[in-house]
Amino acid sequence: MSNRERILELSLTLMNEEGAAAGTTTRIAGELGISPGNLYYHFGNREEIVRVLFDELDKELRAVLVEDVGPPISPARFAAFYLRSFDLAWRYRFFFGGLLGLLRRDDVLAARYRDLQDWGIGELERIAGQLVKDGNMTRPGGRGGLRSVALNTWLIWMNWIRFLQISGKRAIEHEDMADGASQLFDILAPYLDPAFERSARRALARDLPR
Repeated sequence: MSNRERILELSLTLMNEEGAAAGTTTRIAGELGISPGNLYYHFGNREEIVRVLFDELDKELRAVLVEDVGPPISPARFAAFYLRSFDLAWRYRFFFGGLLGLLRRDDVLAARYRDLQDWGIGELERIAGQLVKDGNMTRPGGRGGLRSVALNTWLIWMNWIRFLQISGKRAIEHEDMADGASQLFDILAPYLDPAFERSARRALARDLPR
């Protein structure tokens, strides 16, 4: 593993365990046993490290939203989509927990996040629309329709970690993602075909982290 890879790996571990503020360049260099100059050869500051980690999150989320959710979407694939999205939130939980502070510190990161957000909400709307085309979901009424469902899905996914933090939970565990996945599923559940919903819930319950 190169020093660059080691820096990214340790940064992700530290920030996930202790929050984004823990990933200082001085601490990372010290724990890796390398000189600050060696670290700065790869990354000019902490913001650059966070940007690279976000780029990995961006790439993985785009894969989650387009891979294995092509037509028709089976109940098992539908459930797996939610599980994969929350597993991703867990693996980059420092970003979700410290989102506002990170974006305020870095205009470049904020612009990249907005691009991902716009794209992600559009893809969630497409997935919901595909369920309607497959005959497994009734199109939501109201002015927002599918767009509103997609937006609510994004909001819960992006804010689940912070919800747990604000709720006073001392240590967030991987198992806590199960409740988030179930909550996310509930957004579409009222519109789903009953047989499709039952099958998807069975698949979700079977594969949730314990």
